[in-house]
Amino acid sequence: MVCRTCVGRSSRYQSATYATSISIDDRKLRPSTGDKTPTSHIVGHPDESSSLLDASPLPPTPRTRSINETLDSFEASIQAIQHDINSRVAARTGATIANLTALRSSESAEPRLSNEESPDDNYRDFDSRRRKIKKQGFTGSTLSSIYSPHHMWKEPPNPEKVTLPMLLAEQTHLGHHTSLWNPANSAYIYGIREGIHIISLDITYAYLMRAVKVIREVARRGGLILYIGTRKGHENIIVRAAKRASGYHIFDRWVPGTLTNGQQLLAKCGVKIVDMRDNELKSYSEMLEQGKHSVIKPDLVVCMNPQENEVCLHECGLNDVPTIGIIDTDVNPSWVTYPIPANDDSLRSVGLIAGVLSRAAEQGQELRLAAAEEGSTTYDTSAVQQWIERTEELVDLDVEETSAEDGDEAAAKGSKKNAQAA
Repeated sequence: MVCRTCVGRSSRYQSATYATSISIDDRKLRPSTGDKTPTSHIVGHPDESSSLLDASPLPPTPRTRSINETLDSFEASIQAIQHDINSRVAARTGATIANLTALRSSESAEPRLSNEESPDDNYRDFDSRRRKIKKQGFTGSTLSSIYSPHHMWKEPPNPEKVTLPMLLAEQTHLGHHTSLWNPANSAYIYGIREGIHIISLDITYAYLMRAVKVIREVARRGGLILYIGTRKGHENIIVRAAKRASGYHIFDRWVPGTLTNGQQLLAKCGVKIVDMRDNELKSYSEMLEQGKHSVIKPDLVVCMNPQENEVCLHECGLNDVPTIGIIDTDVNPSWVTYPIPANDDSLRSVGLIAGVLSRAAEQGQELRLAAAEEGSTTYDTSAVQQWIERTEELVDLDVEETSAEDGDEAAAKGSKKNAQAA
């Protein structure tokens, strides 16, 4: 059976099919008088007066009756629970209000005792508990920063703990542009990347360990170690390294002639003689104050930037002073005795190398002092004795010259008096 419904054609515009309360006054949107009222022949249609939607409800069935009873029981239980909650809240609120009223009346009647807690005391107790809990929160394992650039020159590692990843993190492998390279460094270069020479970290590590052995042995034998770094930012690194190694430092500039003409430049500098435990021998103070001592030269010079200290390295070569230096790809490695191929422009690289060398020197100093506590020395003391004897000879010679000059002056004065008397 097929049902068809005929819908009459409307004479209104199709764009104005629906109307609202705002546009009801528009003539275009008003119902056309020519429209036929649609009729439906479907029984129960909403347009018919006999529609099922407008009819009276059907009598309940057993299934609908059970559903209605269940809904009624749920509603009754919900109302009972709500009533119980309201009664409990009312009872609790009434008791609280009564307690507050009694407390206020008692406070107004009796003054507060001195041992009772005030709001400040409560806050102080709360703050102390909060700090205690916060402090206890750090007792377990915590995640700290894995890499800190400044930590390497403040607390450098021991030479035994230096690794290739550590050298890579400190940028020791970065060289200069290929147009600035020195052909003498070809054995230290690993390759080229984006026009920059890359230094081989294997060679850097090997040469660094060789320099570590040298500086440790010099410190163990009581040698004087001089650290030099004259670039901007080297001051803190050089000072810390020199203090750690019980050595000396120069971070301003190298004065030409410090070694070749040291007797004139350093004659007035303070010098002290110490025993094998580094205790000063004050019996030689008067002798050294006269300024007749010979200049003490360093036993090892560690230069962080050889490019700017060529004069210093040349003087060290003339005076047979061994040197250790950081050699970049644009520096001639023959300038120093023990080169370390690395980046001399990065403070990270310089800080790591200077710190590792200072740790090695510190280990050498500890070995020397440990031997001194046992009553033995780790170096030959004959050179020190010769230096003291030579200084004593200079002082005695100065005393003899002074006495001779005084005798000549006295003789001249006597002859002058005799001439006047005659």
